[in-house]
Amino acid sequence: MLKSLLNTGLEARLTPEQYALYRAELITLEESWKQSLHFLNCDFTFNGGVEPSKIPTPRCQYDYNHIIYDYRTCRELQPGETLATRHKTMADGGTVPCALSSVLEYYRHTAKLTVLGQILVKNGYRTENNGTLLIALDKVPELVYGVQTQVQSFIFDIFESVCMGKPVIALVSAAWLHALSTMPSNECIVIWRLEEKTALITTTSHHSVRRIDLYDLLKNIKRAWSCQKID
Repeated sequence: MLKSLLNTGLEARLTPEQYALYRAELITLEESWKQSLHFLNCDFTFNGGVEPSKIPTPRCQYDYNHIIYDYRTCRELQPGETLATRHKTMADGGTVPCALSSVLEYYRHTAKLTVLGQILVKNGYRTENNGTLLIALDKVPELVYGVQTQVQSFIFDIFESVCMGKPVIALVSAAWLHALSTMPSNECIVIWRLEEKTALITTTSHHSVRRIDLYDLLKNIKRAWSCQKID
């Protein structure tokens, strides 16, 4: 968890003073990340991470259009029930909970999407117009499940985290990920393993593990969180 969020509780909402400290800390980390990208001009390879056989089956958000995931509630639709007007489902905006649930499964937590979604809704992370607030990844895993997250401030932080068996949740452009310029949103992926100049990842839009170019991935990461179970 970021230092600025210590003792702020589980709620998404921060006081103006807390939010100012949070934003300042994020800006510092983001600037450090951007500066570290110049190392991509170097030639390097890395090997290590979670064994492929131990990577959980990806949670594809598009499988869950029967789960209401709205700023007002999160629950399964009853048999024969029609989704209420202007209500959204996990398929509409479930990339954060789906990625997080995969990591929690790796750490042997039984994290049903409805339960995780209820936590996010109840505590103000699911918004009416802006998706799921990313601060959820800074607070919910640690405070609810005992899985500590750390924003990566340097590309070598990701190499170290993944090679030590700590999966990394990363936010990337959906347009880049799907090579489709018309997609305006972002998507969470999980980086599980590095093999030479490639990364093994799961996404919230496919059912299988994907292998992608490591350099290209790093250039397109907007923010990343390493995940480690607290002993």
